Amino acid sequence: MAQVIIFGIGKTAEVVHGYLSGDSEHEVVAFTCDPEYRTSDSLLGCPVVPFDVIEERFPPDAFSMFIAVGYHDLNRARAAKCAEAKAKGYALISYVSTRSFPGPGLQTGENCLVLDGVSVEPEAEIGDDVFLWSNVTVGHHSHIGDHVWLAAGTTVGGGTTVGSNCFVGLGATIGHEITLGERCFLGAGNLVTKDAAPASVFIEKDTELFRLDSERFLGLTKMK
Repeated sequence: MAQVIIFGIGKTAEVVHGYLSGDSEHEVVAFTCDPEYRTSDSLLGCPVVPFDVIEERFPPDAFSMFIAVGYHDLNRARAAKCAEAKAKGYALISYVSTRSFPGPGLQTGENCLVLDGVSVEPEAEIGDDVFLWSNVTVGHHSHIGDHVWLAAGTTVGGGTTVGSNCFVGLGATIGHEITLGERCFLGAGNLVTKDAAPASVFIEKDTELFRLDSERFLGLTKMK
């Protein structure tokens, strides 16, 4: 069983801890973060050690690391910490849920997170530091670049390329045989069916608020 340090003390780190502790070959032994963000000595029963001295207590020849940082600055904050951890000598693990459907022979890069219900079809490729949240579908022969975050329910069509440092929001759909350039931002519920230039932004409007409140609405329906 590999012993792992999680970089991060926020919600993403807590989610990663839950999966690694409950459904993996890894044992979480500590959290780490930059000293200025350390507000407690422990988290979820594990010590929180400042990142600038982490190798003194947990040397990289005996422990691995997972960088559990969100999609801040289009995943560049997480990418930077991956580079810093590797510079210290740490190997970066990946986690693939046993309740996912990774397809035959899927090879993920380092520091990847593949959660429950994710389906990766044959011949798809996943880069380094890619986070695939619950129920994401990655179509056959697609390529997901490095440092990408696909939120829960995202669908990527077959033969499609998602460039590095993209963020794709909840329930978005990226069509078949297209290319999404690097550093694109797709909000929740978007549908993109044509190639998109690097740094493109797609935002879908919220559903219009209905004029009646819930009690008055139910009074007009059979749902009451």
